[in-house]
Amino acid sequence: MPAVNEGATRHPHKLVATSWTQSGPAAPYSGRNWSPWSFERRVAGLARAGFAGLGLVQEDLAYILSHEAHGANRRARLEWMREIVDREGIEIVELEFLTNWMLPPDDARRQMEQPMRDLLMEAAPILGVSHIKIGNFGLPASVQDLRSRFAEICDEAAAAGARIGMEIFPIDPNAQTLDQALEWCGDNPNGGLFLDVWHVSHAPRITFEDVARLDKSLLVGVELDDGWLPTPEENAILNGPDGLGFAETTLNMRRLPGQGNFDIVGFVRAVVGTGFSGPWGNEILSEEFRRLPMDVAYPRVVRAANEQLDLALSPAFQPS
Repeated sequence: MPAVNEGATRHPHKLVATSWTQSGPAAPYSGRNWSPWSFERRVAGLARAGFAGLGLVQEDLAYILSHEAHGANRRARLEWMREIVDREGIEIVELEFLTNWMLPPDDARRQMEQPMRDLLMEAAPILGVSHIKIGNFGLPASVQDLRSRFAEICDEAAAAGARIGMEIFPIDPNAQTLDQALEWCGDNPNGGLFLDVWHVSHAPRITFEDVARLDKSLLVGVELDDGWLPTPEENAILNGPDGLGFAETTLNMRRLPGQGNFDIVGFVRAVVGTGFSGPWGNEILSEEFRRLPMDVAYPRVVRAANEQLDLALSPAFQPS
């Protein structure tokens, strides 16, 4: 096993670069869902910048295994990836993103996603994955179905050594409030909520006070980024018939932490109020950001995230 990269600079806050933060000129959910930058180069660049962890979306993982990784079979290629992660001193690996898990097993949409689900579960123990992120892009389901299928995927992940993080979206009809989500995902020891400040800030019925009241055990992970919350007049235009819409702003117009008008400090303090202390994911879904060279992009995220975390967690702050 090669020696761990001694050139990486670690920061007091453990930061994770999600798949879209570190994939460069990809096209999230609209084209190429994998990075044109090599996995080996990305991992080395993240370590140099000071990240403690990285994420991979399933299409990116599949592309690496098919086109970059060395080995006679899939297990050997996953072990090749793990060797690179270990060599560079990366401590945290997350995988994502399943969206049809709540459907019946005989539903064609779930069946189409099944090979990727199988891949994530196979990869998790080999890559040392801490958690697998899932979500719902707007499909309604009964509480009974959600609870049973969430338990099913949590059990599957437990066998692979990972937890399930259910990301809360404003467009999810089953998670308009945290209490509503917890009705079906709040009592499984191998799963819980995954909170992105972008989605919490856009969810009209979720407040930072709601977040702060959560028990730490219910939080699998959090993510930082930033953006511009529109005025009511601007919102009517943005989401009107000729506007950009929520999907466009979510996928292409996020900012680095501290470069928008989100209350990042308030969000971090609410999360810390639960007892959560990291790691801190960073999800910079931004067309502008994706155009930056790797050695510019990665350090910018680290600097911005650490600045906001330092502000939020200054010695004067005492969690309630």
